[in-house]
Amino acid sequence: MRMGRLLGFRRPGALGRAPRLPRKLWLGLAALLCLVSAVGSAGLIAAQYRREVAIERTGMWMAAQASIEGARFNTILAQFQAGQTPGWRLSERFEILYSRVRLLDSVRPDVESPQIQLLREVQPRMMARLAVLEEDLSALLEGDGTAVPRLNATFAALETQLNDTARQLHNQARYGQRRASTEMRAPQWVLLASLLGLLLSTMSLVALLSAQERRARQMLRRATAAAASQAEAERMLRALVGAVPAMISAFDRGGRFLFLNDALARFHGVRPEQVIGRTPAELGLDTGGRDLLDWALGSSGPTPYAERRARNHEGALRTLLITGMAVEGEGENRGRVVLAALDITDRKEAEDRIRHLAEHDPLTNLPNRLLYAARLRARLRQARDGQGGDFALHLIDLDHFKSINDSLGHPTGDKLLLAAVERMRACLRADDLLARIGGDEFAVIQAEARSAADAVRLANRLARIMNEPFQIDGCTIRSGASIGSALGLRDGTTVEALQQRSDMALYRAKAEGRGRAVLFEPAMEELRRSQRMLEEDLRAAVERNQLYLAYQPKYGLLADRVIGCEALLRWDHPVHGAMNPARFVPAAEEAGFAPLLTRNVLDMVCAQIRAWMAEGMEIRVAVNISATLFATNQAVQLVREALAGSGVPPNLLQVELTEQVFIGNPAAAGEALRALHDLGVTTALDDFGTGYSSLGYLQHLSFDVLKVDRTFVQSLNRADGNNSSWIIETIVRLAHGLGAEVVAEGVETPEQLSLLRDLGCDAAQGFLLGRPMTAAAVAAAFRAPPGDPAALPIVDAAARP
Repeated sequence: MRMGRLLGFRRPGALGRAPRLPRKLWLGLAALLCLVSAVGSAGLIAAQYRREVAIERTGMWMAAQASIEGARFNTILAQFQAGQTPGWRLSERFEILYSRVRLLDSVRPDVESPQIQLLREVQPRMMARLAVLEEDLSALLEGDGTAVPRLNATFAALETQLNDTARQLHNQARYGQRRASTEMRAPQWVLLASLLGLLLSTMSLVALLSAQERRARQMLRRATAAAASQAEAERMLRALVGAVPAMISAFDRGGRFLFLNDALARFHGVRPEQVIGRTPAELGLDTGGRDLLDWALGSSGPTPYAERRARNHEGALRTLLITGMAVEGEGENRGRVVLAALDITDRKEAEDRIRHLAEHDPLTNLPNRLLYAARLRARLRQARDGQGGDFALHLIDLDHFKSINDSLGHPTGDKLLLAAVERMRACLRADDLLARIGGDEFAVIQAEARSAADAVRLANRLARIMNEPFQIDGCTIRSGASIGSALGLRDGTTVEALQQRSDMALYRAKAEGRGRAVLFEPAMEELRRSQRMLEEDLRAAVERNQLYLAYQPKYGLLADRVIGCEALLRWDHPVHGAMNPARFVPAAEEAGFAPLLTRNVLDMVCAQIRAWMAEGMEIRVAVNISATLFATNQAVQLVREALAGSGVPPNLLQVELTEQVFIGNPAAAGEALRALHDLGVTTALDDFGTGYSSLGYLQHLSFDVLKVDRTFVQSLNRADGNNSSWIIETIVRLAHGLGAEVVAEGVETPEQLSLLRDLGCDAAQGFLLGRPMTAAAVAAAFRAPPGDPAALPIVDAAARP
């Protein structure tokens, strides 16, 4: 009952008990018995009289009914004779009249009275007339018109007899009633006077007793209903308080427990009887809501929900959502407070997990672009407010990641990303932020950068450590990273501006050869704008076929004649004039239309080969294909489509590749080379000797041609010793041992050409032999006889400036 008393319920006994009235009840019963006896005697006399009167009245009523039915039959008979009613109506009325007359003899045979005796005498004569009447009626209904007079005469006699009998019964009844009334009047008055006095006294007594009993029963019903309602309410309240997951407790003004439900008892690991009358502090319990008690006492309604931290009986820190409300009362019940708390720890942890998933990259667990932007915005706000000092933003793009991911598979790509994250973390301080903002894109917010030198120092350290090879699943992967950096506030006061300028620096780092870090400079904005314009112009030039090819001849040192050429892409920009491919080809790769540009070049080369074949010449043409197309497995498909579309023999097309193709995934590069060989296309490794692992590639990859880089050829002369000579001679022996030819690039002097011939080179190309020229000039040089010294250098009079 404690919970009920807390809510203001009272015991049913407070409503009183129903009074007991035994004496009055017995008195009422005795008076009622006397009254019943007197009334019973008078009733017997009256009943006997009523029975006799009833029998006489019954006879009189039946005679009257028979007379009435006779009149109705007469009416229907007249209507039938007038043709106003059908015959069945007349038959129906006769049957009713017949039944009424027959009933006159149905009075009880044990009853004797003048009226009954009269009925017994006249009823047989009436039945006889009815039999005659029935015969005449049947004849009439069958169409016998002669039956009408007989029918009328018979019915007139019957009607007279019925009316006379009814009149005689009525007169006898009136005489009997006057006589009975005279005989019964005196005793009735005496009896009625006695009964009236007794009835009045009895009724008064019974009325008083009944009123008292009704009041008593009403009070009893109310008390019973109140007790049942209170018991049901308390049961429901206890069930509700016990069933809800909320922890409910009640306290007095002193903070002592008055009540706690099972949920709160389980939370603290106590039993209710252990805590009632004691404060949480005395019990060593952490309820988290002590301040809400005073708050609730001072407020007129429930307190706002508040989150509090409290420890359960296991010592685990939980998050509770608590509210409280003071309970109105008087006297000792004043100042009571009920608290309700809900354990929302699991919900809070789920919210934190959801928030973490929404703000972090699932693979690396780094902040994603959403959280990164929020942190960058907050850091800019701090810097503008003069808090935290200067900072720097570094955008990091893993080089060659797409080719590594496509060739080695996503699992390897994911492992590479995780390894790269660990390296970058090792370079950062605890307050720096590393975020993944794209597939292979990361960002570092350097929390403290007092100067540009601090930003450059961190960026260079990141670039250096990222350029070291990775060991992933026993495979050596060389990726590297390009980094663009910008200083907060100096290079941008908004997230968008700082991000844009860091991106400009990143673009500059990629344009300068990747694997390096570049700090933003104001001049980069103009460079970036011009670069975008260049990309747009180049796209339009490709779509309008404004690009063309120049061909640099390859001179066979053994055949002493032109044996082929290399196709070089040219573009006469409408504003900037002749454009260096080293400038616009990377722009095409950056803009994403390198496949379109390459297909355009292959189609032009194949068309030129067919033109030469039509003139009776088979000239092999070498074409450079971007490493990005090999990384996306597009290069082989483009070559296959160009050959299939032109019908050119595959052996007249040579594909030149650089070492950049093999960085990260030599296995995929080997598959591409084998696919090209299966097509019948020859391959050449360009700029051989400049890379750090060319010899390692030659162990696994098969090339038809090795092209010695111009850096070795330009330092080649007889007066400077044998270093370059020994290198070239070694390359020649190595290539010939692998079954490949050697082509020397950048030959500019006769001495270089003579030395290369002596060292065993198979072919050479350079300005000494001929600059890039038109297809017609190449054809003319190809037709020249071998060993003609006048043919060198090959000059194209029609070449564009």
